[in-house]
Formats: sequence, C-alpha cells, structure tokens
Amino acid sequence: MLNGPLIDLLFPSRCAVCDCSGKNLCESCRDLILIEPKEFLVAGLRVFTVTKYTNETSKLLVALKEKGQSALVTELAQMLRPAIDASSLIKSPIYLVPAPSRPENFSKRGFHPTLLIAKAIANQSPGLSVLNCLKFSRPVLDQVGLSEGERLANLSSSMRLNQPIRGRVCYLLDDVVTTGATASESKRVLSLGGATVAGVLALSYSKG
Repeated sequence: MLNGPLIDLLFPSRCAVCDCSGKNLCESCRDLILIEPKEFLVAGLRVFTVTKYTNETSKLLVALKEKGQSALVTELAQMLRPAIDASSLIKSPIYLVPAPSRPENFSKRGFHPTLLIAKAIANQSPGLSVLNCLKFSRPVLDQVGLSEGERLANLSSSMRLNQPIRGRVCYLLDDVVTTGATASESKRVLSLGGATVAGVLALSYSKG
C-alpha cells in the first residue's frame, strides 16, 4: 500500500484556486475567501451561509465537483462551521438533507458532492444525521445561466422522496443559494412528506 508521502510524490495535490502545487487550498487563497456568516430569508426559509459567491469560491466548488478533489470536502465542512453554530444545528435531533444531484452529474462524477459534505459535517457534530431523501423525479436543466423565473420553472415539481421522513426536523444543505428555487422545491417535497424544514445551510450566496 502506498503511504502518504509517496502518494504526494506520485500524485501531488494542487491548490483549487491558484493551481499551485502543495495544499488543496493554499493559505494565500484561503485568505481570499472571506468568511462572513450571513442570515436571510429565501422561499420563506431561514438561510445560513458563510461567504459571498466569488471567483475563488467558484473555483473551489468546481475543483470538488468537476475535478474530483475530494480532500476539499473536509475543508468545506470546516468553513461551514460558523453557519452551523448560527443556525443552532447542534440542538439534536436534526437531519441534514443534501440538495439532490442530477443523475447525469452523478454518472459523470461518480459521487454526490453535497452528500459528502453533509457526511463530513455530521461526523464532526454529534447529534446531526444525514438524510439523503431527495431525488429528481424528472429531467431538469443545469441552473447555471438561467434567469430567476427559468430556475423556478425548471425545478417546479421536479423532486420526490425516496424514503419516509415524517416527524423529522431537517435543514437543506446546498453549496450556493441564488434565487431559492432549489430551497423552494425541496421545502415543498419535504413538507408534503411530513418533515419540518427548519432552514437552509449553504456555503455561499450569490445575491445581496
């Protein structure tokens, strides 16, 4: 079995933002991602985020989702800590519900990024559990580049549950909150299933 130093020698990691060899997120680029916890309302839900969606944040998420830099999962889970504290998620029992991934994205990547982050958060926080209960029930477009109205129409009545959730208290977990289309559809489905949707936990926000 290859040990850590040998793996690093054969497959050196690179910073997700500046692409320099070394850490998956170098100290200089980490300093460019300003952690400024923010709370606001979207789709009638309290949203807790930790940073503005910037070029650096985008590169960080692309590195995880499109380049497979899975080591960033722990980094992102740690970044979300201020939002977790602000939302009182430590009051158990609470379930983190990852925003669903489109089937074509899962097939291409081989993993569900938001689910990995949810599991990392739960591992760091006793009392939190992961409830991967949302699935797409029909084809949807990538939300990137769509207007607010197009995003809402794209996701309207697009999700379903894959397991019973009645009586659970849930927080939706997503990477970026923009118009609230994902939050709105997720809330609809979770509420119909008998769960209490307490809010949304997200890494970044792209408005305001």
